[in-house]
Amino acid sequence: MSTIGPTSAAVPPERRDRTVAAVSGVLLLIGMPVGYFSGHTSTGEVIGFFVLTALSLALTAWLVLWLVPRERAAGPERATRTAMLLGVLALLAIAFFWTGLPFPLGAGAIALGLWLRERAAASGRHGKATAVLSLGAFAEAASFVALLVG
Repeated sequence: MSTIGPTSAAVPPERRDRTVAAVSGVLLLIGMPVGYFSGHTSTGEVIGFFVLTALSLALTAWLVLWLVPRERAAGPERATRTAMLLGVLALLAIAFFWTGLPFPLGAGAIALGLWLRERAAASGRHGKATAVLSLGAFAEAASFVALLVG
């Protein structure tokens, strides 16, 4: 029996993390201009758009390239705690969707959640990993929709 394409176990976590960050960045780069540039746009809104978008992209890079690998190296217990914290913060940041903060926080939660889910496959304990994935994905999706509808 042959498989087509790589399985999730064959994809290195760093590559998967970068994919999660790229998808999050694309959602941010689509949603932020729609949210900021609809109607009459002031100079302050343009400046705010560029500053917040740059900060969100930088935070995404920092979380995915620096924090997530270090939390994985520290072990599943610490990674679970950090992932839950990022997921809850992403959920709370929906209230401030126009800042773009739910995107990097959600990306960090999703990246750690995918790794935790892969690790939990052997033990059959997917509960916390699924919760973290759900929090991160919901925060990103809700913020993206909020940016699009205004």
